[in-house]
Amino acid sequence: MTKRLANTCDDCFFRRAELCAIPGNAPCPTFRAAKSALEPPRQPKLIARPHLAAAHAAA
Repeated sequence: MTKRLANTCDDCFFRRAELCAIPGNAPCPTFRAAKSALEPPRQPKLIARPHLAAAHAAA
């Protein structure tokens, strides 16, 4: 297994593009890894909820 290095602000897209206004070197909640293009974070899959009319009919 390889050891994963901790991310720093220097690895962030916003810091490298000089768009970061937060001082320090610890990753913030808006951290995005610096790549050739900025990608949005993955979204969780949507799960359909049971229809409410069916729940009321059973009651």
